[in-house]
Amino acid sequence: MKILAIVQGNYGKRMVETWKKHGPGNWVVEVLEITSSLPTMIEEPSEFLPKNIPEADLVISLGENSGIPQLLPDIVKASGARAVIAPVDNRAWLPPGLAKQLERTFHKMDVAVVFPTTFCTLQEGDSNDPLIREFAHHFGAPELEAEVENDRVKGIKVVKSAPCGSTYFVAEGLKGAMVVDAEEKSGILHHNYPCLATMNVDWQFQDTLMHRAGYFIKEAVKKALEKYLKR
Repeated sequence: MKILAIVQGNYGKRMVETWKKHGPGNWVVEVLEITSSLPTMIEEPSEFLPKNIPEADLVISLGENSGIPQLLPDIVKASGARAVIAPVDNRAWLPPGLAKQLERTFHKMDVAVVFPTTFCTLQEGDSNDPLIREFAHHFGAPELEAEVENDRVKGIKVVKSAPCGSTYFVAEGLKGAMVVDAEEKSGILHHNYPCLATMNVDWQFQDTLMHRAGYFIKEAVKKALEKYLKR
């Protein structure tokens, strides 16, 4: 699978590094770096697009302002992509109205699209598209397996990582932790990575998106250790 990641800074670069390091060997991950100085409203996308846009099967938007989503249809068209993942880790980067507009546009283009809020909530069942499902099989909502000895975490295996790679950081940090403390500690480790989601309170969840992301890693740890906690 050919993945084209649209990045503007460290937010996107960290993601791409994680996919290249931990993703399947047959994935080809290309980066399309866009200037961070984009206007709020873009009337002519061609003025801001690089001349050479790589071919891709799946485009993943990792922009850090609302200008990037406005460029997506043209990037998808130029790359020949058949699917798009446009995560919402900050509503200012992808407002709901703009997401709806993109959804309609991509439907007309016969291009599949999902908008996971946050990126680490992505699951295979979120789409019927095989490209999105393949990515979500490897990166999205964290999944873990734990090994415990004498009521302490001996090791954590990452079955599926959050796209930013924080799951590996949490897994390493939990080694040696008491089982009863591991869930709470995972939330602290997640924040220390640090999480890239916004700390602004979200209208849909009545909580910050960073806390929402932390909930998913804590749930993964809880599930992995559940059988040991019942003893």
